[in-house]
Amino acid sequence: MKHYYALIIVSLLFQCSTDLRQVPPPTKNGNLTRNKVTLPIVIGKFEILSADRGVYTDSWRMAWKGHLQSSGIFTNVYNELDPKEVKDFYTIDVEMKTIYSDRYNWWYTWPAVYPFIAIWPIQYRLGEYSVEFHYKLYLNKDLLKEETIIKKGNAEEFLYGFFKVRNFHRMIEETNLEAVNVCLKNLESSL
Repeated sequence: MKHYYALIIVSLLFQCSTDLRQVPPPTKNGNLTRNKVTLPIVIGKFEILSADRGVYTDSWRMAWKGHLQSSGIFTNVYNELDPKEVKDFYTIDVEMKTIYSDRYNWWYTWPAVYPFIAIWPIQYRLGEYSVEFHYKLYLNKDLLKEETIIKKGNAEEFLYGFFKVRNFHRMIEETNLEAVNVCLKNLESSL
């Protein structure tokens, strides 16, 4: 009986929830000397509409700045800009919303709950994720473009789905990166 208590305590120590803070790092573009637009861009409002937004808003803002710099669209990307120094500039405001849900097929998974706690290997888990970017692009104070981009992804894990979350993290990061790339392509085509 003591072995079961130890097994339960050890199984509770594992982190089995999926971390939504998967920020895609910017990729380097080799064509940074020939930008499409000569005006700088300022990242204005950047909001993440979720309960834990305070944890990773700054990292998303820095990643967004890196993606804008490496895209080769704008000459300079700023977090803040003094309008007295530069007369003409672009501003982008971004709102981001994420939704994640995971489900288990309990017909396969129930022995992992009882009686073979944490040692039953078949734990079928399906994770679904969607990210929504809503951005507004301004030239000085005039609205040029407003668009919403929604990307969805899913992943599944059949063996040890309670504990293996690497595939879900990768899926979230790839979905975020795909949404950012679509935003950048749409920005470039509208200028």
